[in-house]
Amino acid sequence: MTVLDVRNLTIHDARRRALVTDASISAGSGEPLVIIGETGSGKSLVAQAILGLLPRGFTVAGTVAIGGGAPIAADRADDLRRSWARDIMLLPQEPRAALDPIMRVGRQLAEAAVDRSEGPGAALMAVDLEPSVARLYPFSLSGGMAQRVLVATALVGASPVVIADEPTKGLDAARVARTADLLKSLVREGRALVAITHDLALARSLGGTVAVMKDGRIVESGPAARVFSEPTHPYTRAWLAADPSTWAGCRRCFDMDDLVLAAHGLRFGYPGRPALFDALDLHVPRGGVMALTGPSGCGKTTLGNVLLGIQAPAAGEVTWAGADPFRDPAALRRLRRRYQKLHQDPVSVFVPHRTVGRQLADLGQVMPGFDVTVVLPPLLERLKLAPALLGRYPGEISGGEAQRLALARVLLMEPSLIVADEPTSRLDPLVQKEVIGLLRGLVDERGMGMVLISHDLALARATADEVIDMTNDRRR
Repeated sequence: MTVLDVRNLTIHDARRRALVTDASISAGSGEPLVIIGETGSGKSLVAQAILGLLPRGFTVAGTVAIGGGAPIAADRADDLRRSWARDIMLLPQEPRAALDPIMRVGRQLAEAAVDRSEGPGAALMAVDLEPSVARLYPFSLSGGMAQRVLVATALVGASPVVIADEPTKGLDAARVARTADLLKSLVREGRALVAITHDLALARSLGGTVAVMKDGRIVESGPAARVFSEPTHPYTRAWLAADPSTWAGCRRCFDMDDLVLAAHGLRFGYPGRPALFDALDLHVPRGGVMALTGPSGCGKTTLGNVLLGIQAPAAGEVTWAGADPFRDPAALRRLRRRYQKLHQDPVSVFVPHRTVGRQLADLGQVMPGFDVTVVLPPLLERLKLAPALLGRYPGEISGGEAQRLALARVLLMEPSLIVADEPTSRLDPLVQKEVIGLLRGLVDERGMGMVLISHDLALARATADEVIDMTNDRRR
């Protein structure tokens, strides 16, 4: 039985530009539908249209039928919203945005549950979280933990349709496999699953039907086994060929007397818990890339924050270009702008009610002589970002576009070192390869250093000159 049927969906932005054109998809009970495609191709917009959640000023045409009911005109957002929770549930790309910030996790799970006789602990354990997480508020969850809480919410609910937008973003390989199993359990219960993903491993694992989007159109669709083994569209073939496991590795020798970053004897841990890392030494030379990899919760992001002075270590020291900025205020003032973080959650670096272009132009307030009209256009071209995006607000751009705009913002600061925390987790394989190539090239050209944080060991090995596995501080 078909429980989600979307016909001839066409979406225009506030400037009447077509972002999605004539897209039709359907999913039945106990069937997965996987939508893949390039960043900004319109995948998430399709999900937003189904739920009546398109940004203000956008227009939409087409129909949406949910649960076998009569088709609803896609522009009747209020009617579509009445299906929330009862007929359809969204696991969004930004998981914290879907959680009530002032309600504990356990209560949110209880309100979503059909059977309230069983506490939230079982659902949390099913997604590899401790029952004690039920007592936490969303702000204390990592991105990966928040994502798993949302999957737990789907498990305890009864919506016949679940839309999962990048459900494995930011998860390590083991938890990607676990999340795939959980999503497949929803399918086995008879739910219709629509998974929007850049993750080839997840797409292969879910199977079912695959729809490939490019430039707002579905360019290829069919059974997953056929699409992945015998793709017919050139874009699909290129997308599948861009997996990091196929990249050539990169290892070079450097002058270790010319370091942009050094750390010695670093230790950090939370009270009552084993140290995340201890007696850790690392060195990043000019033009060098170091990768930190390992499972969620092993301390990668925390270490990156320590290296940038955002988090104080329990022991050890960090130096920037030979200076100790944390004991020398003058060095900190001189170097602060040169040591930048590319955040895992790119939307968080932008103010929601100002256009992206205005916020980038504001950098002139801290950079004398900065002229955004001169330095930004060639950078946008290299990042394959349309200048029209500068006129939009953060809520009007895709996750992948937000990530590349956040990268542009960092690069405009002319950094000596970038700590890139999962910089491609929101990007499709083709754009991921381009962005990593761009980052690596800029490191070479500008003599920067980079610390790359990634769950993807294949990506780390192909990109970095040295890889530290944070599971046990193993150098690769």
